Formats: sequence, structure tokens, C-alpha cells
Amino acid sequence: MDQAVRILRLEEERRAAMLAGDEHALRRLLAPDLRYVHSTGSADSRESLIARLASGHVVYQRLCFDRLAVTHMPDCALVSGEMRAQVHRDGELRDIATCYLAVWLRREDAWQLAAFQGTTLPAH
Repeated sequence: MDQAVRILRLEEERRAAMLAGDEHALRRLLAPDLRYVHSTGSADSRESLIARLASGHVVYQRLCFDRLAVTHMPDCALVSGEMRAQVHRDGELRDIATCYLAVWLRREDAWQLAAFQGTTLPAH
């Protein structure tokens, strides 16, 4: 399978797992040393992100990825794109539009998301 196609499939699995708050899938997809930086500037580790999603503290009502581009090397892949979401957090429903960069690393033959950085897109 083409490496870019494989990485895009993993991004889709991550999107589905985040929407579902699927702890098992997230543990498989997210690296133990993950650094997940939100567009607000706050950061999560793998454990804190999974806990927030699995507990329902953060619930994605809608989550779409668009304009994805993959740059890959043998054991590293960068995914850049746009993310649009509707998130229920802290008792509030929020609309989010960001551009993002995701870093996937292959370790011991398994690909995992190791870093994520989102930046708020300007309003149109």
C-alpha cells in the first residue's frame, strides 16, 4: 500500500475514534509521548486527551478534515490540512476551524500520532 494512502487512512481512523470517544482505538493510534496542542494553545498528553474524550468532558459533535497533504519518509509522516469541528466542552458548544500539522512516527512497525499542532483559521 502506498505510504501516503496508509497515513490518510490512519488520520481517518483517528477522526472516527475522536468522534466516538473510542479509548481503545485512541490508545492504538496515539503515541505514549504524544503532545497534542490545541488551537487555544492548551496542550494534552495522550493520557489527558484520552481521558477528556472517553469521559465525555469533550465531545466532538462534528469533525471534518479537509485539504490534507502528506509528506513522508520511511519512519515519519507529516500531515497538513484543515479541521472543522463542532465541540461540546465545558458546557458550551463551540465551532472550531483550524489548520493543523500532525506528525506520525513508525516505531516497531506501528504508526502512531506523536505530535499535533492546531492554529485557528481567520474568519472569512
